[in-house]
Amino acid sequence: MATQAKDASIEISEALGIELDKAARACRILEMEGHGSRTLGHLSLRDPEGRGFWLKRWGITFGEVLDRRDFMLLDIDGHKIGGEGKRHSEWPIHAEIFRRRNDVMSVVHSHPVYCRMFSAVDEPLRAVANSGAHFPVSPPRFTTTSELIRTVDVAAEMAEMLGDHNTVLLRNHGVVFCGGSIEEVVTVGAYIEEACREHIMIAASGLKWEWPSDAELAAKHGGVKGTGGWKRNFDYFLRRLKAIETHGDPAFPTEPVPID
Repeated sequence: MATQAKDASIEISEALGIELDKAARACRILEMEGHGSRTLGHLSLRDPEGRGFWLKRWGITFGEVLDRRDFMLLDIDGHKIGGEGKRHSEWPIHAEIFRRRNDVMSVVHSHPVYCRMFSAVDEPLRAVANSGAHFPVSPPRFTTTSELIRTVDVAAEMAEMLGDHNTVLLRNHGVVFCGGSIEEVVTVGAYIEEACREHIMIAASGLKWEWPSDAELAAKHGGVKGTGGWKRNFDYFLRRLKAIETHGDPAFPTEPVPID
């Protein structure tokens, strides 16, 4: 059964509705995993019918996203063609990655504490332990600007810097990461924040430390990647989120936030 988007004559198929509801859960998981920064940050899902991409609406936190109603459909040039609410000004981030990467189904831009700190560091991210093994090559660092990425030209430059990586750090700003599924993008998001935290903490300890060789890191990466691991992680995150929602937490409301 298809449902109707509220303010435009566009239908949401049953399959797409399920994916959008999953994307809403992903937003709440990202809040749980430290990616929340007030109402900043946004997640998108490529539209499977080729119309563009679905973007979390402006003005709510990741934790306040409840379901498909909190997403709007934009075409690749940023024109709103379905859904309610205001559009995030940094929509070009998503458009330019989708334009270049046919393998990407979901994109996130967020401002987690440790990624923000590490974005200011002019040195490679090193793998302290298994979390870092998700990044066998240090993520590139976009240094052109620390300001919001609101123009297509700057977003295009950022997307070129991302290349075929799954993550790019934005200098003195935050992080952008992507994946071939909702499950993958959530896993990448959790691990990039954890990897940055581990590197910062061990560097700050003053202890002498080491990291895996490139060959060892490549081997470790082969053991942690894969769709099975992404689904296991996502299912685990869903269980944690369910426990939080069951006991109640103001960061994860169960009532919708009114649309401006």
